[in-house]
Amino acid sequence: PYGLKQAPKQWHAKFDSLVTSNGFKINESDKCIHYMSENNICTIICLYVDDLLIFGSNIHVVNNVKSLLCANFDMKDLGEASVILGLKITRSEHGFSLDQSHYIEIFLRKYNYFDCKPACTPYDPSVKLFKNTGDSVKQSEYASIIGSLRYATDCTRPDISYVVGVLCRFTSRPSLEHWHAIERLMRYLKRMMNFILHYEKFPVVLEGYSDVDWNTLSDDSKATSGYIFSIGGGAVSWKFKKQTILAQSTMESELIALATASEEAGWLRNLLSDTPLWEKQIPVVLIHCDSTSAIAKVQNRYYNGKMRQIRRKHNTVRDY
Repeated sequence: PYGLKQAPKQWHAKFDSLVTSNGFKINESDKCIHYMSENNICTIICLYVDDLLIFGSNIHVVNNVKSLLCANFDMKDLGEASVILGLKITRSEHGFSLDQSHYIEIFLRKYNYFDCKPACTPYDPSVKLFKNTGDSVKQSEYASIIGSLRYATDCTRPDISYVVGVLCRFTSRPSLEHWHAIERLMRYLKRMMNFILHYEKFPVVLEGYSDVDWNTLSDDSKATSGYIFSIGGGAVSWKFKKQTILAQSTMESELIALATASEEAGWLRNLLSDTPLWEKQIPVVLIHCDSTSAIAKVQNRYYNGKMRQIRRKHNTVRDY
């Protein structure tokens, strides 16, 4: 039942017990992914709380899995997936696409930004945002908007991940400057409401990009790391987060960002290697970095006393 602390654990334990007893295995990198592969026929179940996405290489096997689940749980079969968790799935002969245009339209209307003037970029790089030392301005509404933006960011909108991450830092006490920044972001979403992530069959190689923002929008001298990985021409993983280590130079901040991207690349590689029908051996993951000094430091296995605070990051990147 809902509302009990142990309910999520009991639900997952019951679900895992059922599917594993019927031949499914659990992906070791993501415990919410269950798969079964026999005679080159693959079936995968993706579980998000109590919503399931089932897909496979044989429709008859997929229907058998549906029958198994319906016999043990009170379930509703919605047919071929077109919308799930606010994500719209569009198929074509060239691949498929994911977008949240309907979700974005709903919350733009909810907060009265649907008729605003569109903007070309999500934020103005000339604006510096700092913590508010005065009174808070509409804090509850600001936090509500941030929550809606966070969901869009995590699902299909890597283009706004950076600025949303920055604006999240001021949720407890927003000022007028922070409101101006979030309004600029809403105007950008009005212009780019139909932004999509499109995936094709090729290339099926995992590729990533790593970069860092050197104290542009931070008032505590800490840089912001960012990475994005793509498969089949579409982004599959991205993150922008303020670094916890105070870097002494741009090279150190780039190295810290590379370490974070390398850890994500390792996890994605393990996720794919544990996925049936995926090409084995998993190719080497190429991560692009635009800092020649960071690349040179990674290629050098020695470090000096001036780099003690990032010694582990240096070793992490070299190991990967």
